[in-house]
Amino acid sequence: YQRRVHGKATHVKDVEAFFVHLAVCHTVMAKPREGDEADPASWDPANVVYQASSPDEEALVMGAKGSGFWFARRNYRDVEVQVKGEDKPRVYEVLNVCEFNSTRKRMSAVVRMPDGRIMLLTKGADSVIYERLAKSVPHAEETREHLRAFANEGLRTLVLAQRELSPAEYETWGAKYLAAFTAPENREELLDEVAEVVERD
Repeated sequence: YQRRVHGKATHVKDVEAFFVHLAVCHTVMAKPREGDEADPASWDPANVVYQASSPDEEALVMGAKGSGFWFARRNYRDVEVQVKGEDKPRVYEVLNVCEFNSTRKRMSAVVRMPDGRIMLLTKGADSVIYERLAKSVPHAEETREHLRAFANEGLRTLVLAQRELSPAEYETWGAKYLAAFTAPENREELLDEVAEVVERD
């Protein structure tokens, strides 16, 4: 993928973040092909079958795979991504998931990255993502122009956004998420409210 961005370091980081986002922020399951070794540790990440709740989810994960970021397996909270040219898979710990629904029109995952940072990864409809962006976001207006062009051609669009959470912010928010997740009543409504708190800026 480095060749595709002409070796520009800044663009390389952006492109890598984009494909990592696609490979990690989802609810897809990876299974070995029929006849392959059953031991998950021996799976070939380039030769797994994806099971997704929607064709869109599968298509996004396949798109990342086609660009060298293979979603290899999910093990409890860990998501393994094999990056083309790297010997070992990267492990991303999915701490929390704010699920997609027709009202929210977006999905988020709070992820501990391999370097220890805690990142919020969000994807969804352009209207709901843009109204939650920080005031100054690189490429925001340029991306909006691209979205308009795609819409004029009748194409469907999806916007990705992310931000880093400090350990203190995550500790506070994580406690609210846990309380909502374990609530005996109105669980979905409470989880949506908690998601609104973190899905901003």
